Amino acid sequence: MPDAFVIAFREAAQCSALLGLLLMFPPVRENRFYFRTLLLGVFFAAVAGFALGYTTHITKDLVALETWTFWRYVAEATIFYAGMVIFIAKPEPISPPPAAAGLFLLGLTIFFFEARAVGFLIQDMGAMKEQSARALVYGVAGLIAGFSPLALLGRYLRNIPFDKTFTLASLLTTIGALQFGMGGVGELEKENILAPLQRNLIDLVSSGIASFQSLLLISDHSFIGVPLADLARYIASDRTALALTLAFIMIPPLIMLAGIFSRPDPAVHTLPAGAQKRSTVAFFRKEIISQTAPVMTTFVVLVVLLHAVNISLNPLYEPPPLPVRETENTDSLRIPLSDKAGSFEDRKIRKFVYYYGTKQIIFIAMLKPDGSVGVALDECEICRPADWNTDAKGYAQKGEHLICKYCMTPIAAATLNSPGGCNPVPVPFKMEDSTITIKSEDLIGTFKKLQELEKKGTHL
Repeated sequence: MPDAFVIAFREAAQCSALLGLLLMFPPVRENRFYFRTLLLGVFFAAVAGFALGYTTHITKDLVALETWTFWRYVAEATIFYAGMVIFIAKPEPISPPPAAAGLFLLGLTIFFFEARAVGFLIQDMGAMKEQSARALVYGVAGLIAGFSPLALLGRYLRNIPFDKTFTLASLLTTIGALQFGMGGVGELEKENILAPLQRNLIDLVSSGIASFQSLLLISDHSFIGVPLADLARYIASDRTALALTLAFIMIPPLIMLAGIFSRPDPAVHTLPAGAQKRSTVAFFRKEIISQTAPVMTTFVVLVVLLHAVNISLNPLYEPPPLPVRETENTDSLRIPLSDKAGSFEDRKIRKFVYYYGTKQIIFIAMLKPDGSVGVALDECEICRPADWNTDAKGYAQKGEHLICKYCMTPIAAATLNSPGGCNPVPVPFKMEDSTITIKSEDLIGTFKKLQELEKKGTHL
């Protein structure tokens, strides 16, 4: 049952890192009541969450997995946004009872859902291997081991100048971003909070646009074009959802950064000595850098998460190349628009490989938005990666665009067959009876010209 120990240890260790940041924050560290309240929240989260996850025969009929996941997302978003909504405005110090209640809820939130997921997994492992008691012992041992380094961690965290580096807003925002990045037990959700957030925003915007169109009696029709239909589709697209997601998670760190950098310079004209002026300015700059560091870290983490989620929701499509050769008694390659391999009507990119001696000539073909066909080499004459970087060579498809895999430039599919820029190198062809016909000498000639350009160094 080592897996049970590893899973429990990992989640507890992640919580220890977040908890250590909170415990070392001066207002919490210097107030025993706050310190103990925060620890109590985490302890209650560990016990209650683990118990609810482990006793699935009791809880599965009360709360579905989707409900747990929903509330987990709500709780983590609350942690993240508490920094902006409550503390960015710098209100007056909170009185002890509400502050203690907030710390208890914070401690409860940062580990409750992870503990429940750990309990669920350990119960499941034990049931599958018919070793429930052993799995439970390993799981509890993993939790204890995961929290044990907290005392050692605190010794190192004390060296961080929390009073100069973190405000309450930036601390909560940093914890929220780290919580997003850690993502909880991936064996259950397989994704972080941002992926379902963006999907739900797409559904929300799409349903809202559809209701608005229906209210105005301009709903989409199968055959008849309706006013502003293209605009409605654009608003209800994943781009709008991505923009809303971007605004949702980026506003807090951006507001904090704006607040830090908009602080007025210290008034040094009244100081008598030049050394005092320099010391005051240096202290001010050091303080700005210290306060910027956690916010910039948060910003970078969120940008990386957004990029990863956007790729997961909109993956690049790149089919394997199919081998082709000249048809019998001809010098031409013939590719039907529809055969057993599929139809070009799906408007997806197709890749083919033609063997020319010891070389492989890979070319692409697809049906463009206007219904015409485009054929080109799977290479760009501008940016050509090194020979060892094979994964960055050629093109893939994302939605209605081709993507240069080296520089990730989106290329409108309608421009396929047009030279210039990052467009793939066009290949001469003809359409004959719904079949793409390419003379092998044209394909080879285009390939050779591109190789000559590479030898001359006319590429990046």
